[in-house]
Amino acid sequence: MIEMIGRTVAAVLAISFSVSPSHALPKHRLPSGYKWGRCLLIVSGQTRISGRCSYQIESGGDFNIQGPRQVFAGIDYPDTHSGAGEMSKDYWADVYKDGDLWAGYANSDISETHGDERWEELRREGACYIGKDVKVCLWR
Repeated sequence: MIEMIGRTVAAVLAISFSVSPSHALPKHRLPSGYKWGRCLLIVSGQTRISGRCSYQIESGGDFNIQGPRQVFAGIDYPDTHSGAGEMSKDYWADVYKDGDLWAGYANSDISETHGDERWEELRREGACYIGKDVKVCLWR
């Protein structure tokens, strides 16, 4: 009888842990210096990021945004400390100060780890940086 009760309790605990909201979706950990925010990335009329994103703001105002499905070396996969082991699972973009102007770059395919699209002469409008065929916004 005690053995049967023990098995029943174990089964109930296993079921409750498997459907518990805290276990339903793993919490995505971010690298040091990154936070969750809201972003918008539109390139040539294609919305690539809209809503939840991770971001990092550097000194001087430079920043990068990552789509919510992005993965990070050393957190989601082993850090090889070389570009050869890098991976990407979502769109991302970097915006930086270039002299007196703002510029940026991003990936055009979610699997790309290097920016193959570049933008020059971005103008700031509130939380957005806008240029020819691109709009990058970050709300913290």
